[in-house]
Amino acid sequence: MKKFLFVMLFSFLASVSFANHTKGGWMYYEYLGPGSAANTLKYRVTLKLYTICILSSGQFNQTINFSFFDGATNQSLFDVPVTYSTDPNTQNCNTSECHPCMTQIPTICYKIITYETVIDLPKTANGYTIAYQRCCRIANINNIQSSNSVGETWTVKIPGTATAGAETNSSARFSQNDTAIICEGNSFTFDFSAIDINNDSLVYTFASAYSGANNTNPAPNSASNPPYASVPYSSGYSGTSPLGSGVTINRQTGIVTGIGPSSGIYVITVIVSEYKRGTNIKIAEVRKSLHIEVTNCSLTEAKLKPEYTSCDGFTVDFINGSTANIQTYDWDFGDGFTSTQPTPSHTYADTGIYILKLVVNRGLACSDSATAPVKVYPGFFPDFAMLGQCQNVPVQFNDLTTATYGVPDKWEWDFGDPSSTTNTSILKNPTHIYNATGTYNVTLVVFSSKGCYDTLRKTIDILDQPPLTLQPKDTLICIIDTLQLNAVGAGTFTWSPNYMISDVNVPNPLVSPDITTNYYITMADAFGCTATDSIKINVKNFVTQFGGPDTSICRTDPVVLQLTSDALHFLWTETPSNNTLNNPRIKNPTATPLVTTTYHVVGNIGKCIAEDDIVVSPIPYPAANAGPDNTICFGNSAQLSASGGSIYSWSPGAFLTATNIPNPQSIKPTDNVRYIVTVRDVLGCPKPAKDTVFLFVAKIKANAGPRDTSVVLDQPLQLGATGSINYSWTPTTWLNNPLISNPVALPRNDIEYIVRVSNNAGCFAFDSIRVRVFNIKPDLLVPNAFTPNGDGNNDVFKPILIGMRSLDVFMVYNRWGQMLYSGSGNDAAWDGYFAGRKQETANYVWYAEGVDYLNNKIKRKGSVILIR
Repeated sequence: MKKFLFVMLFSFLASVSFANHTKGGWMYYEYLGPGSAANTLKYRVTLKLYTICILSSGQFNQTINFSFFDGATNQSLFDVPVTYSTDPNTQNCNTSECHPCMTQIPTICYKIITYETVIDLPKTANGYTIAYQRCCRIANINNIQSSNSVGETWTVKIPGTATAGAETNSSARFSQNDTAIICEGNSFTFDFSAIDINNDSLVYTFASAYSGANNTNPAPNSASNPPYASVPYSSGYSGTSPLGSGVTINRQTGIVTGIGPSSGIYVITVIVSEYKRGTNIKIAEVRKSLHIEVTNCSLTEAKLKPEYTSCDGFTVDFINGSTANIQTYDWDFGDGFTSTQPTPSHTYADTGIYILKLVVNRGLACSDSATAPVKVYPGFFPDFAMLGQCQNVPVQFNDLTTATYGVPDKWEWDFGDPSSTTNTSILKNPTHIYNATGTYNVTLVVFSSKGCYDTLRKTIDILDQPPLTLQPKDTLICIIDTLQLNAVGAGTFTWSPNYMISDVNVPNPLVSPDITTNYYITMADAFGCTATDSIKINVKNFVTQFGGPDTSICRTDPVVLQLTSDALHFLWTETPSNNTLNNPRIKNPTATPLVTTTYHVVGNIGKCIAEDDIVVSPIPYPAANAGPDNTICFGNSAQLSASGGSIYSWSPGAFLTATNIPNPQSIKPTDNVRYIVTVRDVLGCPKPAKDTVFLFVAKIKANAGPRDTSVVLDQPLQLGATGSINYSWTPTTWLNNPLISNPVALPRNDIEYIVRVSNNAGCFAFDSIRVRVFNIKPDLLVPNAFTPNGDGNNDVFKPILIGMRSLDVFMVYNRWGQMLYSGSGNDAAWDGYFAGRKQETANYVWYAEGVDYLNNKIKRKGSVILIR
């Protein structure tokens, strides 16, 4: 277990050590002259490796290997160990003094680790490719998929002697301008320019960033052989469009400009290619990769669209692209009208081109201005039509756009068929051939001579043939009949064969074949698409029909009339007529007769007919009878008795002597039971019928009230018994009525009354109550001591009610007058506790009051000793 934990801990530390930290960089070389040995050249090779500014252990190597490869064959040659020389942090100025017109100024920091070596290399025609690889890039990069596990490759190629003089070239060097700030949604400039000591011509392009190394082997001793794979770009981004379509690079200056994309981190790679001045001979190239952070900072600027075009009215809405630290707005709409609103809306009086001007913070700090043309040409309505819809046949697309001002003069079609090499067109009315069936989304972007443009999208369903419907389907006709065919479609029609048909060139000819014939229809539409279909007409000399044997059913059951027939149409009638068919015009209707019924059917194919009868006789279900419901006393048994058939099955089987006979016994059931008997008959309807009998078990529990009670002489006592519906009290002495549940007793002496409780089924039980008669006045008798020790004797302190109707107040106090207990009701009692704590042995004061049976109030007080 300890060894396992150690391995797990080591793996965790290793993953932390090689966590995401690289942020780009670049590799370059400098020619220093002839080498020390004959036929060699001396170069200085430098790697600028960019990382996060604070590195963890394992993310920095003092010595790394530069891997050298043949510049043409990519064969691995050797590795050269290189030790770092410097590793300073480069950080932008993030104060308002440096950026007075920016809000939320970000902090941008790179650690630039420099590895540099001087090496003599043999002259070769192929030159050398040098590379170093490391994992992993910083996490959460917007334009790379799964950037947490993507490594980097830094590489440069020293040209060989194949290009004359190229071997003595020194590569271009990028300027160190890495901390420029890019704000989301704001215009920016980023300098990727380079210098060349040879004064060669430089050309700049965006390029794909290289991946290299991985989480499994984050710091390989040797780089893998070239060529190197591109990182996996996220949708909407690529090596040539790393920040989206709104950002470009100037090929002559290396200046990257555009509008900042959404906040996040982006990988951008720029290649500077070096050409011998005055020629198109490429000598070398250097690639620089940076992880650029776009933040939600904002610039104070007048930021307009390149142009505004209103093609659907004279009113144009304006808004500045930046709101950061803007105090005033001055809009000039170019027609003599102005506004100071932040987001004005202006209605032009006429069509035309106007020059819009915006000045923000006029006369204040961070003032800026911008202009843009406004083109007002309403009445631009794009539309197009699609003619044809067959695969492998040209579909004609016609522009139907109308413009009140100017004319449509530019079209950009996308036929929604990306697998086709002709998926797009700039013609006004192009054609396109779809090679596969399916639904395609067609897009037209149309422009006018006045600068209006709009996008319209429609869908087109490409079919393998034009729509063609043929009615009827394959069918039968009588030999003496004529049938009309009906083809529905748009085009010209041709039928074959030309046999017993009225016209082979109309969609709805009449046919009257005397033998079974297949007729074929070919339809050609106006676009060259053809569709075919066919119908088989089976010619019959007569109708073949058989109703089958007569049958019987269980009454109320449905039955499907199983007619065998090749007729096309049917008409059923029934005798007697009781409307028992679900549909009298289908081949096999469902019947539900309650009496014996004769069903007559006429089937026809045109003028050929056939008739037949089917007799259906309903037989009643078995008359299942489980017998009447019954009530028995608890502990007794009951006899069940069913009738109505010859086969019986009882459920549940609980307490039964048998479940497959008509008359089982239920032996001493302990509770009510619902028995279901299923009855079948070997004669008549074979289906089962069910009936239910309830067996109720009466459980009598007599209750005469409390076991003992007491009264004073002349006090009436209301007795109360429960348990059933019939009651009988003995002895009857001093009772006003011994045959009710609640007689009134006026006992003169101690007596025990016994009550017999019974139901109408003869079930009964007994209970009794002892009555003690005191020859005293009603009173509250209170003991003078109690022992709350849990032994069941004298555990609580309470008054004894003699002749009392109720105890209304009962309170207990300690010697300091603190009330420890207060209660009411005939069961009020103190247990010797207060606030959850046992009270000590001591003398306590009590007070009680109540009402006697004559409604006289009685009050008593005294003391009691608590003994523990």
